[in-house]
Amino acid sequence: MSTFSAFVRALGANTAKLRNRVSFSDRLTIVLGNESADLDSMASSISLAYLLSHGSSNSTIIPVINVSKQDLALRPDCALLVCQTLEASGGAIDDLAFIDDFDMLAYTDVDVWLVDHNSPGSRQTVLEPLVCGIIDHHFDEGKCTDAKVRQIEVVGSCCTLVAQRFRDQGIPVDSALAKLMLAPILIDTSNLSLLAQRATDKDAACVAWLASQVSWTSKPATDDCDGDAGDLLPAAALDVSGPSELYAVLDKLKGMVAHLSAYDLLRKDYKQWQIADFSGALWTVGISSISYPLKKWLKRDGYGDIEQAVGDWMELQGLDLAIVMTRGKAKAECRVKTFGRQLVVAFSARISPAKQQQVLDGLRASDILGLKDYAVDSASSGSPQAAHFFTQSQTSSSRKQVFPVVKSVIEGS
Repeated sequence: MSTFSAFVRALGANTAKLRNRVSFSDRLTIVLGNESADLDSMASSISLAYLLSHGSSNSTIIPVINVSKQDLALRPDCALLVCQTLEASGGAIDDLAFIDDFDMLAYTDVDVWLVDHNSPGSRQTVLEPLVCGIIDHHFDEGKCTDAKVRQIEVVGSCCTLVAQRFRDQGIPVDSALAKLMLAPILIDTSNLSLLAQRATDKDAACVAWLASQVSWTSKPATDDCDGDAGDLLPAAALDVSGPSELYAVLDKLKGMVAHLSAYDLLRKDYKQWQIADFSGALWTVGISSISYPLKKWLKRDGYGDIEQAVGDWMELQGLDLAIVMTRGKAKAECRVKTFGRQLVVAFSARISPAKQQQVLDGLRASDILGLKDYAVDSASSGSPQAAHFFTQSQTSSSRKQVFPVVKSVIEGS
């Protein structure tokens, strides 16, 4: 596959084969992002699929987005950038394969690459024997150790690792592909912010290299993203003059969630695992990440409704432990908007009160989290699934840092 445009133009026919269960004449390779399907996951799966297909003649390589297509509407930042990228390269969003488009296990002769995660989700563990490659920047879960390629490196964005491979292999990237990989690095590192403490030297180097490949416009920055309606903007909204404006547009789009129901907030950016505790009992754990400060959510829905929504979500997903990570800017007592992170923790009635307390104590003791009780206006309902609300003083710790803490605490409970 000589160019990114040629790769994109071939996507539609290959995706149609998946949907219609048509056999491939050569070996099929799936590049699968993680189940939260954020911008980093989508961009890295598409870009790595192209990288793998470059010069490959014995395998059909297809990126797969690990959510249903209807869920793309919950991710306006992803939808806008991915649509623009595909259209600029002669394709369309309908050419892209989503996880509900086909039965992956219907293909027995298939290789799987994992990007932006290093272990299949708890509902996709049957894929483990098929995993031949991993490119990821999260905590190493110790799975898929037989994969031929297993690059797990702590950087701000998985796209940094993919972009570095393009650069090291001397494979040129056009403007559309460069912008696709650049955007998640900017988002995941808060535009290389030193305060966010997520950017590494490799992230900064890749931002500089990718930015030099993008055909920027000279138009002034606009403020077309105001509001919370969540409607998609025209693709021209991303025709900006540089990385900072690209970050500003996508960051604002990512934060446009106030119109979403509690159910949609909880499922928009969600990951699930199974963790064995000290006795060998399996816990099903889910973590939702929400770009919405808890203060605003409480003001909109109230303590009782949030607690009920989390309880309903736990029952729907069969969770033993649900953690909801909220983040964003809200006015403090000094009436100045400041960025903060909060945690909502809830247990199933299946977990004994003693084990619940052990986990809560372990989370409170973590220096990585720096939890403090969050004062709410209403008392707990006292139900078995009553939620615990915390302020997270270590605001640089995202889910990538929180999950290892949760895993360690449960394993020691």
